[in-house]
Amino acid sequence: MNTIHNRPEEMVTEMIDGYTAACPALLERMEGTKSVLVKNVRDWVTILAGGGAGCEPLYLGCAGIGMADAVVTGDVFAAPAATQLLRAMQYMYHEKGVLMITGNYVGDVLNYELAVELCGYEGIRADAVFVRDDILHKPKEMADRRRGIGGILPVIKVAAGAAEEGLSLEEVGRVARRAVEAVGTVSVTFWPGYRPETGQPMYEMPAGEIAFGMGFNGEPGVLRTAMPSADQLSKRLLDYLEEDMGLQAGEEIALILSGKGATSPMELYILSNSLRRDLASRHIRVFKTEVGNFMTAPGMGGVSLTILRLDEEIRHFYHKDSYTPMYTYCAGAQGGNHGEDGA
Repeated sequence: MNTIHNRPEEMVTEMIDGYTAACPALLERMEGTKSVLVKNVRDWVTILAGGGAGCEPLYLGCAGIGMADAVVTGDVFAAPAATQLLRAMQYMYHEKGVLMITGNYVGDVLNYELAVELCGYEGIRADAVFVRDDILHKPKEMADRRRGIGGILPVIKVAAGAAEEGLSLEEVGRVARRAVEAVGTVSVTFWPGYRPETGQPMYEMPAGEIAFGMGFNGEPGVLRTAMPSADQLSKRLLDYLEEDMGLQAGEEIALILSGKGATSPMELYILSNSLRRDLASRHIRVFKTEVGNFMTAPGMGGVSLTILRLDEEIRHFYHKDSYTPMYTYCAGAQGGNHGEDGA
């Protein structure tokens, strides 16, 4: 696979430079770090998100209006260092505290917890929330060890909505943790992605097979099978989520269907249509459907399906306008990528 780059070791820095140069009115890069900051942030609790590069729009595309106030990336598929997180928090507004959000990976957890400790020495109030929504990674009794994948985006969105309303750091953290408990994701991989630095496949996968629950770097999943129809795929994905999350008829959810990088919009909307019909037959109300590429890997085929269980509080903070150059949510829109279903 041919890839576009100059020097592999400069790929992340050059991506950030190009990204911020394309939207200079909204974003700026903090020199000497792999950080993207939103300009003209108002005086509320600051939301900082981040993790390894290579999964865009996550995390780079989560910095913007109604989303994260800052994003700190590591190298490709590597957590940002605690010192990088601290530098970003020192530079940006932090008078009312900083809530950091990331996935529940060992490197991220270690660096974010250390960053909270370092902030304490600097007099900065900080807290960290770890999203663990990959229901096929570990059994339910080991949910605290699950990976964070597609559910990271709605948790950031909910936390940002709470911060914009002037809630305290403690309250924004409480709302974010409620969102973590309300979100679940199941993924299926159709074919492997490649390393952006080399163009070489990240792992091997037999032709004609798909894998449920496989990690983005090829970590083993729970089931390999032949490619099903869209309706069959919809049923299996929803069966996993319904059982793990205990979804009941009459509940209301937000549905977020993400391609993994190489799955076409045509395929995503075909599956979205199957999901819509299937959920209607289960009497589960879809308040909002989002379809697009939200967490990806270069060249990877597959999808992830995220369900956010809604109650009055979570719905209120989730259903707010958001804009970044890679992600838009229009609360008042009817139809399109973010149209309401089942009203």
